[in-house]
Amino acid sequence: MNFQFDKKTNNFIKIILKNALSQQIRVFFVGGIVRDKLLNMPTLDIDLLILGNAIEFSKTLPKEIKIKSFHEDFCTVKLQYEDIEIDIASSRVESYPFSGCLPVVEEIGVKLEKDVLRRDFAINSLYCELGLFEDKISYKLIDLVHGLDDIKEKKLRVLHNNSYIDDPTRIIRGLGFKYRFGFDFSCYDKELIEKYFQNVAYSNMSIDRNKKIIKQVLNSSFQQEIFKELVEKKYYKIINNKEISVNFELISKIFDDFCLDMMIMSELYLKILLDEQVLPIKTDDFLNIYKTFSKMSELDLAYYFYKTQDLNVLKFLEIKDIKLIANGDDLIKLGYIQGQQIGLILNSLLKDKLENPEKFESKADEIEWILKKFPQK
Repeated sequence: MNFQFDKKTNNFIKIILKNALSQQIRVFFVGGIVRDKLLNMPTLDIDLLILGNAIEFSKTLPKEIKIKSFHEDFCTVKLQYEDIEIDIASSRVESYPFSGCLPVVEEIGVKLEKDVLRRDFAINSLYCELGLFEDKISYKLIDLVHGLDDIKEKKLRVLHNNSYIDDPTRIIRGLGFKYRFGFDFSCYDKELIEKYFQNVAYSNMSIDRNKKIIKQVLNSSFQQEIFKELVEKKYYKIINNKEISVNFELISKIFDDFCLDMMIMSELYLKILLDEQVLPIKTDDFLNIYKTFSKMSELDLAYYFYKTQDLNVLKFLEIKDIKLIANGDDLIKLGYIQGQQIGLILNSLLKDKLENPEKFESKADEIEWILKKFPQK
């Protein structure tokens, strides 16, 4: 196994390795970087694991390596070297006091055989030990739970029967891997997932964490497929304990008409899964439609339309980019008195422009309209 990095990243890793070797501390790549290398896919993040305390180890690094942040509860550190960041984790044992809550660290600096049991899927449980010989980095693959076989078989498999009960976000992350890599849950995993949803424990569940993971997984080029499976298999039950009905045809219309980017679309999908209620806004006046919907974000406007199918939203999409060129300062220069009169004039002008945009091609057209409709006495 071999990794290729740019010179700066290579130097960063070498500095960490030299420091670790001087303390006889073992260092590993772990998780996504190893999996993606075996799949010949690019990896954005570099995650390191040490058999020891990552925070204490990071304090011994040379000054050119900065500790950008650390998480004491999990004993993890984000390091920075120039413009590059690397995360270092401590090998550890975790437990889940309640289903769906954040894990609690019980022991730090454990052997790999214990650390591996806190991982989600076997495909993410591969280690690659790093060495340094004659200023060259060496790499040794370590597979404790047959993750390599699962990669070859395109299979998603957890490491113990309570894995989904401990952390139901693994179901959602697994769904992301399914579409990203073309994998699928093992037959036994499908049984475990089905069993989990027969008795979801909401009392101590971290709903906010679950929502965050769903939004992350939906923010991908496969978001439509992932969303459909979330609905059809009712995986949304990890954030919403009620049955929901989804109008896929209407979502397709929103996708076509609203031109939302991938991130906002993922947030819209999440709001639909949460099934939040909205009150319809009753107005047919162009100016009121414009002013009301102009205050809404793209996300809120799209969700409002999804819930209400208010056709005024479609009217607004046609006029939303219409703006006045003339302003209050222009009216004051023309001799109009500052205050309510200017507001009245500008509102009247905007209303006419919204209803008849073809009449106004320039500021001169707007000024002419003002002088004609509101002549100076």
